[in-house]
Amino acid sequence: MLHTVTTYIHDRRRGMSRAAGYLGGAYVLGRYVLDRLDDIRSKVIQDRLARENLRRRFEQNQQDVSYTIMALLPTLGTHILDGMDVEGVTQELQSLSKTAKARPLEFQPPDPPSDASLASSVASLRHDEHEARSDNGSISVVSSNDAAAPSEMSASSSSWVDQFSSVRSSDLSRQPSLDTADFRLHTASPLSESVLTTSSVSSAPQEGTGSSAANSVISESMTSSTRSKAELWREVKILTFTRTLTIIYSVTLLSIFTHIQLNLVGRSKYIHSVCQLEQDERMRERIQFNTSVYALLWDDSSPDESDLNADLEGEELLSEETERKFLTLSWWILNVGWKDVGERVRRGVEEVFEGVSLKTKLTINDLHRLIADVRRRVEYEVTFEGKERRINFMSTLLPPTSETLQHVLIQGGIHPSLAAAPDVRFEALLAETREWLRSGSFERVLEVSLDQATEVLFTGLQRHVFGGADDAASGSGSGEQPKERLAAMLPGLARWCHVALEGLPNELVDGLAGSRETAALAAIIFTSYEDRFR
Repeated sequence: MLHTVTTYIHDRRRGMSRAAGYLGGAYVLGRYVLDRLDDIRSKVIQDRLARENLRRRFEQNQQDVSYTIMALLPTLGTHILDGMDVEGVTQELQSLSKTAKARPLEFQPPDPPSDASLASSVASLRHDEHEARSDNGSISVVSSNDAAAPSEMSASSSSWVDQFSSVRSSDLSRQPSLDTADFRLHTASPLSESVLTTSSVSSAPQEGTGSSAANSVISESMTSSTRSKAELWREVKILTFTRTLTIIYSVTLLSIFTHIQLNLVGRSKYIHSVCQLEQDERMRERIQFNTSVYALLWDDSSPDESDLNADLEGEELLSEETERKFLTLSWWILNVGWKDVGERVRRGVEEVFEGVSLKTKLTINDLHRLIADVRRRVEYEVTFEGKERRINFMSTLLPPTSETLQHVLIQGGIHPSLAAAPDVRFEALLAETREWLRSGSFERVLEVSLDQATEVLFTGLQRHVFGGADDAASGSGSGEQPKERLAAMLPGLARWCHVALEGLPNELVDGLAGSRETAALAAIIFTSYEDRFR
């Protein structure tokens, strides 16, 4: 039987060898395919985990950006509201209006006195002045020095200045009562009465030195009061629009600058974490290799760990001091940069709105056109060749010199020794920040963000000043848009300023953070690390 089996195998040895070869090859090929599939699956899982980790870190970083902006906004709001005190000017205007209402409507001089009664006329005039002061508790119109003193402000529900100064930021959600009578320029009554009184006094017969002196003092007091009132109205108009646009520019620049800062810091931390994971993985593989190969060969040599830290040499984790110094740079725009923006905005507002009277009735499209004209003057500058060039607000966001940079760090709480000490990582972050601020991506994001912030402003004006969507729809159906006096828009603009700086949730900040262009810029900055590992 054994001979039979041996003969059978010997006769079929070629077929069996071929079959064994086929089976062995199939087994080896199958193992190879399975190993490759395991590697591919492992790589896909690692890539998916890496993308998920990157996405999670990026989203968390954007939340940190929003929290940081909201934390810095009160400081910026306090400086702007105090530096551009519209409410203080309106209170001064209200005080002047109350004083004008407290004065007698007419100041007609007595009949021309004779030479014998000149002394008694002057004494009577002084007696009337004393009674006017004691009865009204206000300033006498006879004395030009008393006209400059403040008067006691009484409550008046019909005055727009009361609404203007007492409004809170939370009141924007309610429909405001914007009666056009509350925003009148008072030129119909106080100014006209002053002019009529002055002209009547000046045209009265002037006989005797006492009567002519009294008429001259009254005329000068009335002219000074009218001129100061007009100046206050002009200041309210210019300062209101200046503060509104300064808030738009400052909040937008602060938002984009904070996105650049925190995404640079977040990217550095992400790269360090990836390098740390790679180092741990390589160490684990080296340990497994040592236990499997070196132990069998009785080799006591230990692995050289110098190459394991090579990737971390260029991407060390940001120190706490470096990160704090870099984030302290926002002190510049919060305390100095917004003033530069405010000056540019003020010049543009004066050039555009100087010739627009407060009595002028404007549609929302007319106001949009005027604001766009101001923006063009703020965002562009004329070169020596006569061409317009867009500015990048570099001096608004970063200190221009090393001395001012050190001053910013010290004012931000950095110890003078640390502020003056050389820091390579800080200098690298600062240089990269300047590159991003000069880039075309920043210009594009800034333009879109300013457009969006302006639309947020006009949405609020459309809802609270121009009567809302219903009135707008009825006006468009008749072929005409609703119009409002320029003076009637000032309280709405003042309320919007408080809401833009103090509102929670903040529509302006949330709109800028949710912009596609802003998110795209943040993603580009956060993922710009390919050249570091080539």
